[in-house]
Amino acid sequence: MTFVSRLGKLSAACAALAIPAFLMIATVGTAQAHEGDLKLRDRQKPVRGPMWRESIEGAGEGGVAGGGFASSGVALKAWFPLNTFGTGVQNGNSCWGWVSPNGREYAIMGLSNGTAFVDITDPGASVIKSFQPGVSSLWRDVRTHSHYCYAASEGGAGIQVFDMSQLDTLGTTTLVRTVNTPNGTSAATHTLAIDNDSGYLYRAGGGGNGLRMYSLADPSNPTYVGAWTPFYVHEAQVKTYTTGPYAGKQIAFCYSGLNNGWVSPAVRIVDVTNKAAPVLMSTTTYPGARYCHQGWLDDRGRYIYINDELDEGDTVSVTTTIVMDVSNLTAPVVVGTFTNGNTAVGHNIYVKGSRLYQANYRSGVRIFDLGGSQTNPPEVAWFDTYPTDDNANFNGLWNIWPYFPSGTVIGSDIERGLFVWREILRGDINSDGSVNSADLGILLSSWGASGGPADLNGDGSVNSADLGILLSAWRS
Repeated sequence: MTFVSRLGKLSAACAALAIPAFLMIATVGTAQAHEGDLKLRDRQKPVRGPMWRESIEGAGEGGVAGGGFASSGVALKAWFPLNTFGTGVQNGNSCWGWVSPNGREYAIMGLSNGTAFVDITDPGASVIKSFQPGVSSLWRDVRTHSHYCYAASEGGAGIQVFDMSQLDTLGTTTLVRTVNTPNGTSAATHTLAIDNDSGYLYRAGGGGNGLRMYSLADPSNPTYVGAWTPFYVHEAQVKTYTTGPYAGKQIAFCYSGLNNGWVSPAVRIVDVTNKAAPVLMSTTTYPGARYCHQGWLDDRGRYIYINDELDEGDTVSVTTTIVMDVSNLTAPVVVGTFTNGNTAVGHNIYVKGSRLYQANYRSGVRIFDLGGSQTNPPEVAWFDTYPTDDNANFNGLWNIWPYFPSGTVIGSDIERGLFVWREILRGDINSDGSVNSADLGILLSSWGASGGPADLNGDGSVNSADLGILLSAWRS
C-alpha cells in the first residue's frame, strides 16, 4: 500500500509533525476580489519543502510526499510546493493546461506573484521550465489559445500575454504585451474564459464588472470588442454551438449576481454572438442559492453542473452540486442536486467525457462517474490535498485541469502548490490512463495465469471475470 492510500485523515498535530521544517508564515497582499471573499479570512501558512516526483525522488514512503495525503483511485506523480517556484511565492491560485504542437504537455500554475510553466509530459519526472512575474495578488487566472497564454488578476495590471512557442525547444516563455483596454474600466480581472472555437477571450469580474470581450483574431494582441455589464459575472463558460436550434450562436453561461454576486445569485445565459449587443436569454436560480460561483457543461451541452461557493455550512451541510438542464437556453430547469456526503466547500467543476472533476477546497479533487447517471453520479475517486480536515473553510485545492490527452490531471492548491496526478482506472493494466485495446491484449495474453496485473479481481486467476471488469471500464 502506497503513502497516498495508507493514511486516513490526520489530526492537525500529526500534520504539523509530518512537515514541521517546511511551514512558515508569509505576509499576504490584500487586493480585493468580490467584497468579503472568505479566502482572505481563512489565510494560512504555506507548506514548503522540496519537490517530489515519482520517477526522480522516488515512490513509496520517502520524501516530503509522505506527509499525509489520503486518496482512492488517484495516484500522485509529482508535487511542487510553493517555494519550488522561487522566492516570494505566498500562495497558489488557479491552473490550466496546454499541449504543444509536438504533443508535449504543460501545466500552467497561477501564483501570488506570477505564472509558472511546468513540463509534465512525463508526469513522474515533471520539470519547471519558466516563470513570468506578475502583480502581487491572492487571485490569478490563466487561459490559453494557440501558443499564447493569458494571465489576469484581481491585483490589476490588465491581461498579460505570454508566447509559449519556445517551451519545447528552449524551455522559455516571452511576455509579448499587457492589455488593459478599454480605458476607464478596472484593470482588475477575477477570471478569464476563452471560446477557442470562435476565437474570443472574456474577462469576468474585476472591479464589479460583467463580461468584457476581446477578439483573438491576432492572438498576440487581444482587441476589445464589447461588454455585457448589467450584472457582475464571477465566472463564465462560452460555447459556440455548431448543431441544433442554436447553431452558429456563441453563448455565455454566466455565474453572476448583483453587488459583486452577493445579491440575486443565478445562472444567466447570454447570447454574445453580436459583441456590440449581447442579449440576455434567461436567468435561473436554484434552491438555497448563496453565491453562484462556477459551473461547466457536459460534453453534449444538455446539463450544466454548478457549485455555489457559500452554500456549504449555510443552506446545505455537505458538498452539493446543482444540476441544471439547459437544452432550452431560454428556459433552463433545475433537475436535482447530488453530493458525496463530504462537508468541504465546492469550488470549481469540469467535465471530460463520462467524468466530472471537482476541486473542493479542503477535500481536494473529487471525481464522479457520469456514465450511469448524469444527474446523480457516484464518486469514484479522490485525492485530498488538505490532510487536516474537511471543514467548510477556504483552504486547499483551488482548481483542476483534466483535459490532457495522456490522462494526466493537474491541481493547484492555495497552500501546497501544484499537484500532478493520474486516475487509477480499474482495468488500466498498462497504466497509460485509458482502458482500451492495449489492456485487452495484455489480459488475453495472460489468460489462465495465476495472478499478475491482469488479475483485476484478485482471485488468483486471469479469466472471464477479469475480462468483464475490463470491458465494463472500457474508456479510451
